[in-house]
Amino acid sequence: MLKVKPQIAALSTYKPPWSHIDRTAYLRFDLNENTLPLPGCVKAALHDFIDSDRIPLYPDCAAFLPKLARYTQAAPEQLMVANGSDQAIEVVLRAFLGEGDELVLAQPGFPMFTQIAGVIGAKVTGIPYDAAMRFPRRDYLAAITPATKLAVLVNPDNPTGASVSLDLIEEVLRLRPDLPVIVDEAYFEFTGATAQGLLAAYPNLIILRTFSKAFALGGLRLGYSIAHPALTAELHKVRGPFDVNACALVAAGAQLDDAAEEWRRFPQETMQLSKPYLEAFFRDNKVKQYPGAAHFMLVEPEDRDGAVAYLKERGILVRPMVAPAIKTCFRMNVGTLEQTKHFAEVYADYLRQQR
Repeated sequence: MLKVKPQIAALSTYKPPWSHIDRTAYLRFDLNENTLPLPGCVKAALHDFIDSDRIPLYPDCAAFLPKLARYTQAAPEQLMVANGSDQAIEVVLRAFLGEGDELVLAQPGFPMFTQIAGVIGAKVTGIPYDAAMRFPRRDYLAAITPATKLAVLVNPDNPTGASVSLDLIEEVLRLRPDLPVIVDEAYFEFTGATAQGLLAAYPNLIILRTFSKAFALGGLRLGYSIAHPALTAELHKVRGPFDVNACALVAAGAQLDDAAEEWRRFPQETMQLSKPYLEAFFRDNKVKQYPGAAHFMLVEPEDRDGAVAYLKERGILVRPMVAPAIKTCFRMNVGTLEQTKHFAEVYADYLRQQR
């Protein structure tokens, strides 16, 4: 049998949950996806693109950058689009890490950082959240040493939902001007929290975002980075010139051009209505939950597996956690208020059966 590199052989395969079922038949509260139908402007733009016979052409990322620059209020030279923010993570890690190099990350955190670091052969120094799932500020800062090659802050964290304050981000940036610092803002449209205002003062800052969540383009894979122009130019050397799907660029462009900004409905409804409703439901029913900043939450029922199985039987998917610190929890996103009320009704039935 052929031998792959030792660090590859040592890895486990990342397997999405429920990959063996038709998830469209369920209420999808498991992957933090947008649960609304695709906006009409996106459907129309994709139909027009297919009818134009441009599918055989290689994608043109440069043509999309002015739209993204307008939305982000960043210069086009600061932007790199990628095949999902997962690829943006890979590009940055490949640019800065080699075998044996150290990355510092609070854990449990977004698993793709650990997975990609493992492929490279880099070492992940994981700083555990405390028992209340609050960011381990003191321990995280202490873990950054002259040997550290990359620092990662996921804001808010996935899966815990814990937020990272802007003053902490700036403190990390100040520690070592030569240390690249990733701030993953995948849920920016839900929280409004961003470190983008620090970019002018800190050229070692790299912000990552995605079109998978608020913009509902998870199946098309589109993410991007915002960084200093000189750093962005280096990242472009790592990403392939045609890595980004042309349909993804068309769909995202249609949303950014939409004067009605229909995409804003989902983050607004989930954060202003659905999440407060569900938090109150769990409090009233004495179900343990951890406070989070985005449209998802970590829930710790008395019987995690029983709750997950019951919900699935009733047509609702949530995400059972596997990290040791949260293995008794499931993570769930909220949807529209109507969808969230349906979840609460089903979960109330489950609780009644347990009493």
